[in-house]
Amino acid sequence: MWRELDRPIDFDSPDPNLNPVVRPEFLDPPLTALGMQQCTSQRSLCATLSPQLVIVSPMLRCLQTAKLSFRDHVGKVPWVSHEGCREELGLLVGNKRRPVGEIREDYPEIDFSDIEHDGDVLWEEYGERRETLLEKSERIYEFLTEYIRHRPEDEISIVCHSAYLFTLLNAVMDVDDEELGSWFLTSEVRSLQMTFIER
Repeated sequence: MWRELDRPIDFDSPDPNLNPVVRPEFLDPPLTALGMQQCTSQRSLCATLSPQLVIVSPMLRCLQTAKLSFRDHVGKVPWVSHEGCREELGLLVGNKRRPVGEIREDYPEIDFSDIEHDGDVLWEEYGERRETLLEKSERIYEFLTEYIRHRPEDEISIVCHSAYLFTLLNAVMDVDDEELGSWFLTSEVRSLQMTFIER
């Protein structure tokens, strides 16, 4: 609505008159109808993949993306939700998740046991400021080195967020492929092989 009115959005402002995404009604928003359609259109591609595990951000739009795109893998491989692959923390209420107890009721087939707190403690730690690029990069690096690296599976599908993936592929990992590091569209699927090297 704001963009249709040619009103700029200041995503760094805590003022709801300048930044509507800080309003309480933006808490953990769902996919739009267009987003759902885009996710559904990726189902046939995702059905050709062979993940041994699906990891998904605990944000509603990611849970919906995963269920629509990876529908053919539900009940066939484990699904887990992890805070390490969620959207930017702080300030923007649209990036604050609902309590895990609520989410678990809506998605009982997903394992949320890796999420330590019912409330969104991570988001609240930032108060009225957004997580910096360095902080987000460190969080992504920790997710890769402390969680992904120690998983026994060889093929893992991670359903997360465009800004997260952009940071992962441009600030955290050494990626030579310019196209791979470009901005992701809703439910866009890209494959990469990750290798951990001791230094």
